Amino acid sequence: MPHEISEEEVELVSSLAKLQKMEAMIHQLRTLLPERLLEPLAPIVNPRAAPGKSVPASPRKIFEQLSQAARGGVAEVAEFQSMWRSPEMKPVWDRVDTQIKENGGRLLQPTGMWEHDYDVLLEGMTKHEKTVKDQQQSAQEELECSRLQSTEGGWKALVEIFAQKNIPGVRILPTTNDFSFIVFLGKAGLAFKVYYYNAASATQGNGLPDWNVSSKTTSTQPTSKLETAVLDCLNSRPRKWDLPYLLDMISTYANMKQTPCIKCGKMTDNAANLPTLRRPKSPQPSDGSLSQQITWEAYHPTCV
Repeated sequence: MPHEISEEEVELVSSLAKLQKMEAMIHQLRTLLPERLLEPLAPIVNPRAAPGKSVPASPRKIFEQLSQAARGGVAEVAEFQSMWRSPEMKPVWDRVDTQIKENGGRLLQPTGMWEHDYDVLLEGMTKHEKTVKDQQQSAQEELECSRLQSTEGGWKALVEIFAQKNIPGVRILPTTNDFSFIVFLGKAGLAFKVYYYNAASATQGNGLPDWNVSSKTTSTQPTSKLETAVLDCLNSRPRKWDLPYLLDMISTYANMKQTPCIKCGKMTDNAANLPTLRRPKSPQPSDGSLSQQITWEAYHPTCV
């Protein structure tokens, strides 16, 4: 497995990439005056220095070209100033100030050309980090799959473990078949059927079935907009094979009418919609434990 890159390494390379970009911007700005700003006048002032460029057809055309060049130049300066003053650059300037003080107030002198393209290096580190995290997540999921598969009593035992938590407003009800059950959220006025097809239908290749959620409303009762939004979120989740994960997620809707959006802090958005999205905040348990409950955050769809 590839080694992990420390946060300090990433921050250092990121800072160097920003400095490298700013240096390139400075070199580009040096060509702004007089060359690029006055470039529309070159065919008039010195035709030999501007071969292939025709003289503007009219004073108005010259004015338009000069105006466009000026706007482009102002935009370049503004971009450089914005990057210089950005919060991301503050730690870099603080570090430079510290080194200048340690150097007795003398400005630091460059030692030569850049040895690396730090933007490319940063991109490589980011990809490496993602590879490491993906491998760690894959190994962790394999462990959790193994724990789920070896649970005595199968999925019904997992449901019973969850039911024993006695979460307020959440009731588990059996059905007449062996591949589904009902989750009733009394306070929210919602009822869901949780079901699977069979292990052969699993998409993850881990031997576990994918769990799905549908409305428990009767065929004559239309599904509400709120219920549809909740179902969309539940069925678009990752880890469809992880039944404890799904049950924890469903339980977060038990008090959804009292749970504000974590981003805007409000109960409803401008369209009077409740926060129907759920995202896990805390990482998954690294030991494959089935008892640790995930911390979930609520969001309005318009806030993400």
